[in-house]
Amino acid sequence: MLIVKRKLKFKTMDLSTYKFPEVTKVDLAFPTFNTPKELVEEAKKRNPQKGMKKFSELFYSGGKIELKKDVEGTWKENAYMYARALMGSWSPKHEHKELVVGMIFEECLVL
Repeated sequence: MLIVKRKLKFKTMDLSTYKFPEVTKVDLAFPTFNTPKELVEEAKKRNPQKGMKKFSELFYSGGKIELKKDVEGTWKENAYMYARALMGSWSPKHEHKELVVGMIFEECLVL
């Protein structure tokens, strides 16, 4: 009997077309954002291990970050600000925050 294993390829969402909410200074101080279902599902598909590790480091211990050179002035800047606010929000499950923020970190940070 021959068993063939194959990897399933999932079509990934183009995050540059996703409408991340505008984040204000008040949102950063008092975050109330939630994790949209479509971002959670996308993050599960991508399995952003490096980004999730960075999330855990920052969430539990603090630390330093380095933004990629192409972040400022692009959709990535807005996504990064959303991720920062999401980290402090009480609304979503921690696991969902970790997935979504990890995915955004992989797009925006040097890891």
